[in-house]
Amino acid sequence: MKVAELEGELLDYWVARAADLLNPRVDDGFCWVEEPACDGDPAGTLDAAFSPSTDWATAGPIIERERIAFVPHRDDQLASAFKIDGDTVSGERFRQMGPTPLVAVMRCFVSSKFGEEVSDTA
Repeated sequence: MKVAELEGELLDYWVARAADLLNPRVDDGFCWVEEPACDGDPAGTLDAAFSPSTDWATAGPIIERERIAFVPHRDDQLASAFKIDGDTVSGERFRQMGPTPLVAVMRCFVSSKFGEEVSDTA
């Protein structure tokens, strides 16, 4: 599947994979990851919903760490995003579009890790 077509829980799943989160999976229309227990006990892991394509609090650390910039476009209700390498844009290779800034940014993050295509199953 083209990264440019990813959306919803499948996009969130691929973001979790790109971020090396524990055991990402899609279930009941959501992406889930494992969160370690506060006491560090591996038997106490918890399932947590993960939705960076719609939640700014989840996406913010990824945007900052990966140095991804985005620009909303008023004329066509789209946003574009691009990954920054140092002080320059890393070419057009990691540029993505989306219906919202978060979708564009998360597509950009996924394509920077896996290329322009990924499996269409989680």
